[in-house]
Amino acid sequence: MQSMNRKEPQLRRISSIESINKRKQEAPNIAPLGEISAEKIGRLFGQKTPERVIKTDPAPSKIKYKIHRMWLSPIIKRTICFGLPTLLMFMFGTYFLSNDSLRLKFNNVFEDAKLNIQARPEFQIELMKIEGASEALAMSIRKSLKLNFPVSSFKLDLLELKNKIQDMQEVKSASLFLRPGGLLEVDLIERIPLIIWRNGSSLEMIDSEGEISGILASRLDRLDLPLFAGDGAKEYILEALNIYKVAEPISERLRGLRRMGDRRWDMILDRNQIIQLPEFEPINALKHVLVLNSSQNILSRDIVTIDMRDTSRPVLRLSDAANEIIRTSELME
Repeated sequence: MQSMNRKEPQLRRISSIESINKRKQEAPNIAPLGEISAEKIGRLFGQKTPERVIKTDPAPSKIKYKIHRMWLSPIIKRTICFGLPTLLMFMFGTYFLSNDSLRLKFNNVFEDAKLNIQARPEFQIELMKIEGASEALAMSIRKSLKLNFPVSSFKLDLLELKNKIQDMQEVKSASLFLRPGGLLEVDLIERIPLIIWRNGSSLEMIDSEGEISGILASRLDRLDLPLFAGDGAKEYILEALNIYKVAEPISERLRGLRRMGDRRWDMILDRNQIIQLPEFEPINALKHVLVLNSSQNILSRDIVTIDMRDTSRPVLRLSDAANEIIRTSELME
């Protein structure tokens, strides 16, 4: 009787399990309440499920730790920062230099970009302005430079142009500037000729510094300038100019000064008259001649040479015609 009572609960359990399994088979989407998770229950009732907190280990991994330790090594750090870029640059340079087609292509691209930049309108020079020069000098400068406008400012070598201008005898100094609006400005100081020096067969114009400022084809081109001749004439320009100033009363007859033996001056007048000045104090000797001329009018007489080399004893040399007249008069007496 007792054994029968024990078996009854077991049979009930078996029957309940079988009924549950049968229900699962009939409705597989319906699960018993005990098998539904808390997350699904929260969703059914509109509750937000708390996010799962993933616990991380603050300690680095072994690989990260080893990499960090390697980076602290000076050799590894220098190799990566300097050695590796240098190696890559060397490899690229070697490959670039060994590849002719690549190098040619790169050069073509570079030249095309360069030409495109140089041809831009803001870099074009269209005019040249010359300041401080006479019209004749400006014309000769333009012919000497041979610039075809418009020209790119990148193609202008200002230093070369400056040296070419300053090599001209008429130019003392020059400065070149690129102005806005495509203007090349040339500011120069022209040498002002003071005298004409006859050097052999050429006529050279000399400025106050004794430098040649130009060459004349004919004396008639600059009749306003005094004519000097002889060795060492251009070294004594100031003295010669002072003589010219003192000789202003006879400037219409004065043809030039001639340096004799690099020591003294001879004044050449028209009618082939010569005034020989001394080596020292030539201006005082010239003043003495001018006084004699104003009082006795000696320069209008038939005199060839007035020798003032010894100022205490002036010597007058007559022409051959005057000497012949004197001889004839003496014979008649």
